[in-house]
Amino acid sequence: MIKEQKIYGFSAVMATFKARPQDIIKVYLTEKRVKDAKNLLKHCADQKKAYKIVTEKELEDITKATHHEGISLLINERPTKTVEEIFKATKAPGLVIALEGVENPHNLGAILRIAAHFGANGIIVKGEGKQISSAAAYRTAEGGAEYVDVAFVETWKTVLTTAQKYKFKTVATSSHLGESLYTFQYPDRTLLFMGAEGPGLEKDLISNAQLHVQIPGTKNVESLNVATATSTLLGEWFRQVKVD
Repeated sequence: MIKEQKIYGFSAVMATFKARPQDIIKVYLTEKRVKDAKNLLKHCADQKKAYKIVTEKELEDITKATHHEGISLLINERPTKTVEEIFKATKAPGLVIALEGVENPHNLGAILRIAAHFGANGIIVKGEGKQISSAAAYRTAEGGAEYVDVAFVETWKTVLTTAQKYKFKTVATSSHLGESLYTFQYPDRTLLFMGAEGPGLEKDLISNAQLHVQIPGTKNVESLNVATATSTLLGEWFRQVKVD
């Protein structure tokens, strides 16, 4: 059964409209956004889909957020993928992000945006990271949520087995272990494990990873924010592979 969800934020709404207009159920927007969203409203009129002009306060009540940017959609939720589907669709050079313990929707949304910008092929999320599908993450992703496939898992066992099947190399990130990012050579197919700030990656993941990489710095702070670290790591990957 297809689930419905509300998303908000102008870039997120416009990206969803561009990617899958058939999934739009209803539009809510303020008077100030009518001109900006004229193509979306024309689509709604042509397809006999509902839209409603509301006040800022009404939109806050609808979205349960103050950062709605004057527009919201009720949509069919974007289907998730299986781990197998993500790995199978990834051609070399390719990179898939694996998130361990990252739960903050703003970090998750930022990682979606980064992944979309640098061309990561998918994100695999373990455990409580299902906030990656939340409205807050969608807004922070600024449209990136429509361009990156996501899979959810409860353990890493199947992920690691499937990664091996499709000839991925597992790369663990650490603030104190591994080769400097700026001498590190990314494999043709990379499964990049990122851990939450504080606890980081599970010890078993770190010890069983085939490769290890760290972002060099002054050591004045223990580590970088997970989204910032992801951006740095993917920027170097993009530079190496020159993704079109």
